Amino acid sequence: MLKLLILFPLLLAGGALALGLVLPLFALLPLVLAIGAGVVAIGLIFAVFGLVLRVFLAVVVGAGALFAGALGFGFLLAGGAAVLAIGFALAHLLLPLLLIAGLIWLIRRHSHPVPALPAPPIDG
Repeated sequence: MLKLLILFPLLLAGGALALGLVLPLFALLPLVLAIGAGVVAIGLIFAVFGLVLRVFLAVVVGAGALFAGALGFGFLLAGGAAVLAIGFALAHLLLPLLLIAGLIWLIRRHSHPVPALPAPPIDG
């Protein structure tokens, strides 16, 4: 009974008051929807632009890394070839010195008289 006499009329009055205050705000609904659509469109544009920019920069960084790797590999091969050529040149310069040192060592080794073998024991 309390519901029917007090609560229900209060709900009706509150609903009417709320509807009376909110109804003029419905006129602003198209404006709010247009602003929201504009914000979403601008956000989407910046998101797509950011994605394209990130993909482009990733390709640039990846290509730069590949270029640096190829350049480094080329320098590695060129440096290795240069070191190999210097090594061959030094080996060819060192070879006559080694040959002369080897001949001197061989002559000195064979220039000493060979000690005589002891005489075999005579069994008798």
